[in-house]
Amino acid sequence: MIRAFLAVELSCEIRQHISSFQQQLKETLPPLNWVRPESIHLTLKFLGSVELSCIPQLLSVLKPIADKTDKFSLDVQGMGVFPNRQHPRVIWVGVLGQTQRLQRLVLDVAAALEPLGFPLEAKAYHPHLTLARIKCENGVLESDHHLGTLTVDRFILFQSDLNPSGACYMPLAAVLLSTSRSD
Repeated sequence: MIRAFLAVELSCEIRQHISSFQQQLKETLPPLNWVRPESIHLTLKFLGSVELSCIPQLLSVLKPIADKTDKFSLDVQGMGVFPNRQHPRVIWVGVLGQTQRLQRLVLDVAAALEPLGFPLEAKAYHPHLTLARIKCENGVLESDHHLGTLTVDRFILFQSDLNPSGACYMPLAAVLLSTSRSD
Protein backbone atom coordinates (compact mmCIF):
# COMPACT_ATOMS: atom_id res chain seq x y z
CA MET A 1 0.00 0.00 0.00
CA ILE A 2 1.26 3.47 -0.87
CA ARG A 3 -0.10 6.97 -0.27
CA ALA A 4 -0.59 8.60 -3.65
CA PHE A 5 -1.83 11.69 -5.47
CA LEU A 6 -1.81 13.08 -9.00
CA ALA A 7 -0.09 16.43 -9.58
CA VAL A 8 1.63 18.68 -12.08
CA GLU A 9 5.33 19.05 -11.35
CA LEU A 10 6.84 22.53 -11.41
CA SER A 11 9.79 23.63 -13.53
CA CYS A 12 13.11 24.46 -11.87
CA GLU A 13 12.62 28.12 -12.79
CA ILE A 14 9.24 28.31 -11.05
CA ARG A 15 10.66 26.54 -8.00
CA GLN A 16 13.44 29.13 -7.82
CA HIS A 17 10.93 31.98 -8.05
CA ILE A 18 8.79 30.37 -5.34
CA SER A 19 11.84 29.96 -3.11
CA SER A 20 12.69 33.67 -3.50
CA PHE A 21 9.08 34.65 -2.81
CA GLN A 22 9.01 32.51 0.34
CA GLN A 23 12.20 34.23 1.56
CA GLN A 24 10.54 37.64 1.10
CA LEU A 25 7.46 36.48 3.02
CA LYS A 26 9.57 35.05 5.86
CA GLU A 27 10.88 38.56 6.51
CA THR A 28 7.38 39.99 7.05
CA LEU A 29 5.37 37.10 8.53
CA PRO A 30 5.71 35.33 11.89
CA PRO A 31 7.33 31.88 11.88
CA LEU A 32 5.27 29.38 9.85
CA ASN A 33 5.67 25.80 8.62
CA TRP A 34 7.05 26.51 5.15
CA VAL A 35 6.81 23.91 2.41
CA ARG A 36 10.16 23.15 0.81
CA PRO A 37 10.15 24.53 -2.78
CA GLU A 38 11.15 21.12 -4.16
CA SER A 39 8.02 19.63 -2.59
CA ILE A 40 5.58 22.16 -4.04
CA HIS A 41 3.32 20.88 -6.83
CA LEU A 42 -0.10 21.49 -8.37
CA THR A 43 -2.36 18.71 -7.12
CA LEU A 44 -4.95 17.33 -9.51
CA LYS A 45 -6.34 14.57 -7.29
CA PHE A 46 -5.37 13.13 -3.94
CA LEU A 47 -5.83 9.36 -4.03
CA GLY A 48 -4.89 8.31 -0.52
CA SER A 49 -3.91 4.68 0.05
CA VAL A 50 -3.44 2.71 -3.13
CA GLU A 51 -2.50 -0.96 -3.58
CA LEU A 52 0.62 -1.35 -5.70
CA SER A 53 -1.19 -3.97 -7.78
CA CYS A 54 -3.81 -1.34 -8.80
CA ILE A 55 -1.33 1.07 -10.35
CA PRO A 56 -1.36 -0.47 -13.89
CA GLN A 57 -5.18 -0.28 -13.97
CA LEU A 58 -5.09 3.28 -12.66
CA LEU A 59 -2.63 4.29 -15.38
CA SER A 60 -4.67 2.56 -18.06
CA VAL A 61 -7.77 4.66 -17.29
CA LEU A 62 -5.69 7.85 -17.17
CA LYS A 63 -3.90 7.32 -20.51
CA PRO A 64 -6.97 8.07 -22.69
CA ILE A 65 -7.47 11.33 -20.78
CA ALA A 66 -3.86 12.32 -21.37
CA ASP A 67 -4.15 11.35 -25.04
CA LYS A 68 -7.13 13.67 -25.62
CA THR A 69 -5.83 16.63 -23.57
CA ASP A 70 -3.59 19.14 -25.36
CA LYS A 71 -0.87 20.84 -23.37
CA PHE A 72 -1.74 24.23 -21.91
CA SER A 73 -0.16 27.02 -19.90
CA LEU A 74 -0.84 28.45 -16.48
CA ASP A 75 0.58 31.55 -14.85
CA VAL A 76 1.67 31.03 -11.25
CA GLN A 77 0.56 34.21 -9.53
CA GLY A 78 -1.68 35.63 -6.88
CA MET A 79 -1.70 34.80 -3.22
CA GLY A 80 -4.36 33.76 -0.76
CA VAL A 81 -5.18 31.75 2.34
CA PHE A 82 -7.44 28.83 3.25
CA PRO A 83 -10.01 28.67 4.72
CA ASN A 84 -10.35 32.47 5.18
CA ARG A 85 -8.45 35.58 6.30
CA GLN A 86 -9.90 35.45 9.81
CA HIS A 87 -8.59 31.91 10.45
CA PRO A 88 -5.79 31.22 7.96
CA ARG A 89 -4.39 27.69 7.94
CA VAL A 90 -2.69 27.59 4.53
CA ILE A 91 -0.89 30.28 2.54
CA TRP A 92 -0.92 29.59 -1.19
CA VAL A 93 -0.01 30.95 -4.60
CA GLY A 94 -2.66 30.63 -7.29
CA VAL A 95 -2.66 29.90 -10.99
CA LEU A 96 -4.18 31.96 -13.79
CA GLY A 97 -4.40 31.60 -17.55
CA GLN A 98 -5.92 28.51 -19.10
CA THR A 99 -7.58 27.44 -15.88
CA GLN A 100 -10.68 26.18 -17.71
CA ARG A 101 -8.47 23.55 -19.34
CA LEU A 102 -7.02 22.64 -15.96
CA GLN A 103 -10.54 22.33 -14.52
CA ARG A 104 -11.55 20.06 -17.43
CA LEU A 105 -8.51 17.85 -16.82
CA VAL A 106 -9.32 17.59 -13.11
CA LEU A 107 -12.94 16.67 -13.86
CA ASP A 108 -11.93 14.07 -16.46
CA VAL A 109 -9.41 12.47 -14.09
CA ALA A 110 -11.96 12.36 -11.27
CA ALA A 111 -14.63 10.83 -13.52
CA ALA A 112 -12.22 8.16 -14.79
CA LEU A 113 -11.06 7.21 -11.30
CA GLU A 114 -14.45 7.11 -9.59
CA PRO A 115 -15.33 3.61 -10.94
CA LEU A 116 -12.02 2.40 -9.46
CA GLY A 117 -13.13 3.43 -5.98
CA PHE A 118 -11.71 6.94 -5.78
CA PRO A 119 -14.63 9.15 -4.71
CA LEU A 120 -15.41 12.51 -6.28
CA GLU A 121 -14.40 15.52 -4.24
CA ALA A 122 -17.14 17.14 -2.19
CA LYS A 123 -15.52 20.58 -2.54
CA ALA A 124 -14.92 22.49 -5.76
CA TYR A 125 -11.37 22.28 -7.09
CA HIS A 126 -9.31 25.39 -6.29
CA PRO A 127 -5.93 25.17 -8.00
CA HIS A 128 -3.11 26.39 -5.79
CA LEU A 129 0.47 25.81 -4.69
CA THR A 130 0.82 25.56 -0.92
CA LEU A 131 3.61 27.79 0.39
CA ALA A 132 3.11 27.39 4.15
CA ARG A 133 0.88 25.84 6.77
CA ILE A 134 -0.18 27.61 9.93
CA LYS A 135 -0.54 25.17 12.84
CA CYS A 136 -1.68 27.82 15.30
CA GLU A 137 -2.55 31.49 15.17
CA ASN A 138 1.13 32.22 15.94
CA GLY A 139 0.67 35.98 16.08
CA VAL A 140 -0.90 36.16 12.62
CA LEU A 141 -4.07 37.46 14.26
CA GLU A 142 -4.26 39.66 17.32
CA SER A 143 -7.03 40.37 19.78
CA ASP A 144 -7.38 42.64 22.79
CA HIS A 145 -10.53 40.92 24.10
CA HIS A 146 -10.52 40.94 27.92
CA LEU A 147 -10.96 37.45 29.42
CA GLY A 148 -10.82 38.28 33.12
CA THR A 149 -8.35 39.25 35.82
CA LEU A 150 -6.06 36.68 37.41
CA THR A 151 -5.01 37.30 41.00
CA VAL A 152 -1.56 35.80 41.46
CA ASP A 153 -1.20 34.96 45.12
CA ARG A 154 0.61 31.64 44.75
CA PHE A 155 2.38 29.41 42.34
CA ILE A 156 2.11 25.64 42.13
CA LEU A 157 4.67 22.89 41.66
CA PHE A 158 3.09 20.36 39.27
CA GLN A 159 4.14 16.89 38.28
CA SER A 160 3.75 16.24 34.57
CA ASP A 161 3.24 12.66 33.38
CA LEU A 162 3.25 11.96 29.66
CA ASN A 163 0.65 9.42 28.57
CA PRO A 164 -0.48 8.24 25.15
CA SER A 165 -3.61 10.37 25.64
CA GLY A 166 -1.55 13.45 26.55
CA ALA A 167 0.15 15.06 29.51
CA CYS A 168 -1.34 14.67 32.99
CA TYR A 169 -0.56 17.35 35.59
CA MET A 170 -0.72 16.74 39.33
CA PRO A 171 -0.20 19.54 41.88
CA LEU A 172 2.49 18.64 44.42
CA ALA A 173 2.80 21.85 46.44
CA ALA A 174 1.55 25.41 46.52
CA VAL A 175 3.91 28.27 47.29
CA LEU A 176 2.05 31.26 48.71
CA LEU A 177 3.23 34.77 47.91
CA SER A 178 3.83 37.24 50.71
CA THR A 179 0.76 39.02 52.08
CA SER A 180 2.74 41.59 54.06
CA ARG A 181 2.85 44.09 51.17
CA SER A 182 -0.27 45.35 49.53
CA ASP A 183 -0.02 47.52 46.42
